[in-house]
Amino acid sequence: MILNMRWQCILICISGVLILLFNACNNDGYTKSATGLKYRIVESHNGRKPVLGEMMRLHLKYKDKNGKVIYDSGILGEAFVLQLESPSFTGGLEDGFAMMGEGDSATFIVSADSVFEKTFRQNLPASIQKGEWLQFDVRMIKVMTKEEFNKESAELENKITDEEIKRIDTYLNENKISIIPVKKGIYFIVFKAGEGKKPEVGDSVEISYTGSFLSGEVFDGSSKKGTNLQYVLGDGKRLPAWENAISMMKEGTVARLILTSKHAYGNIGLGPVPPIHLLFLI
Repeated sequence: MILNMRWQCILICISGVLILLFNACNNDGYTKSATGLKYRIVESHNGRKPVLGEMMRLHLKYKDKNGKVIYDSGILGEAFVLQLESPSFTGGLEDGFAMMGEGDSATFIVSADSVFEKTFRQNLPASIQKGEWLQFDVRMIKVMTKEEFNKESAELENKITDEEIKRIDTYLNENKISIIPVKKGIYFIVFKAGEGKKPEVGDSVEISYTGSFLSGEVFDGSSKKGTNLQYVLGDGKRLPAWENAISMMKEGTVARLILTSKHAYGNIGLGPVPPIHLLFLI
C-alpha cells in the first residue's frame, strides 16, 4: 500500500491557519508523520534507535477497527526479531519502528489492505474490509547490529543445545542405552539391524514411524495417520538428520533417532511441534 498524500500546500499562507489545521487533524491524540503515518508515543526512554539493516527485538500486537486482537506476540511469551528495512509503502510501519528507541512503546494506525499487501505480503483476511485501518501496539525491547544478533543467537543456541543434551543423557541413562552421538545433538540408536537393501538417493522408501517428544507423547506417525510414510529419498522435504538416518538403514531395520531442537524444528517449531522442543522418531 502506498498512501499518496495528494494534498498540495499553497506557499503563500498564514502560519496561524496552518497550526489550526494541524491541531484539527490530531483531536484523536495521534500525530501524523511527514510520510502520513499516524502515531502516538506511549512511553519514551531515549534509548538506542535502529538504523536500516539492524535487528529489532520487539513485542507487537495489532487490532481491527473494532478493537478485536488479530495478533499478539505476547501470547507466545517471547519477543520476536525483525530487521529494519526501507518502508514497504509510504507511511508504513517501518517508519514507526525507526522512530522508536529501546524501551519505547507506541501505537500506530495503518491502512489494513496496504500493510497486508505490501508488508505482510498476504491476502487481506475476509474479516477485514479494504480501506479499513489497523491499530498496532509496539514495544521496542532491544536494538542490535546483525553481528550482535548473530553472536547472541549462537550463544543462546549453544546454551539450549547443552541443556537439551543433559536431558537426553538422563533419558539414555534411565533407559540403560549406551550410544555415542552421530554428532552433537543427533543420536541414532539401532534396535534391530535389517538384512535388506540400503536405500540410495532417488529410491522410493516406505517407513513405519512414530514421532514423539522425549516425554513419550506422540505427535505424529503411521498409527496416527493410518498409513506408512512413502516418499523419494532425497526429495529435500525432510529434516537432514532424518534423511541421513534413513540412508543408513537397511530394509527391516528398527531404529530410533533422537534430535535436539537445533537439528529438528528449532525456535520456530512446525505443526504440533512447538519451538525448541526435544523429539525422537522411531
